[in-house]
Amino acid sequence: MRILLPPSETKLKGGAPHSGRFTLSFPVQDAGRYDLLVPLEILCRDNPAEAVRVLKLGPKSVEELANNVFTDAPVMPAIDRYTGVLYSATNASQWTAEHRAWATRHVFIHSALWGIISSGDQIPNYRLSYDTRIGGHTLASVWGGQLTQALTEMAAGDWVLDARSAGYRDLAPVPPGVTSLYLEVVSKAGGKALNHFNKVHKGELVAMLVADSPELASVEDFITWAGGRGLSVARDGEQVRLAV
Repeated sequence: MRILLPPSETKLKGGAPHSGRFTLSFPVQDAGRYDLLVPLEILCRDNPAEAVRVLKLGPKSVEELANNVFTDAPVMPAIDRYTGVLYSATNASQWTAEHRAWATRHVFIHSALWGIISSGDQIPNYRLSYDTRIGGHTLASVWGGQLTQALTEMAAGDWVLDARSAGYRDLAPVPPGVTSLYLEVVSKAGGKALNHFNKVHKGELVAMLVADSPELASVEDFITWAGGRGLSVARDGEQVRLAV
């Protein structure tokens, strides 16, 4: 099993010292990473007013331009860098070394800047969203087929529980040939899809998975595991529905 998460816009500052190029999972994406990273840094450094417009930053967020300076930027594991409600619910700060090792192999994140990465990959702080245009180019046009190749490598013959938001799924659909089901969090009262609170429940699901570190070879195995954890999970066509 692989679980694929969206990133969060909020991120923790700081990290361990780093210099040189960033070494991340699925280097097939390295060309796209640097085709975004270099012009993004130049834009934020040389034309901050335009960068504010392109990145859709409000007056209170202008200081985030400084996050897009990558030379010698400190790094930390992606699972620690992201601090949105989904990531807060994972309780990653309490994971053991064994938990982190399992997550590195099974928990992945789709970043607008870095592409498909492992939760254990060391990344710097940054600000970029899936719908940003850099130099007038959409991220999809910059990435080309690199994300598709990375998703195939990530799956490694296993199946994928896709917990990404719609924008990231549209940016890089899971390719044909990879068994993938979209995770939808719904209300037990009527089955209505949740919005903001779905992120919390996705994070809690990750926390449970990491705590147990199971090897779930099929969707059916996952549903059985979830039932043992007291979760209400069922398959609905190409979706897995978590009712809360």
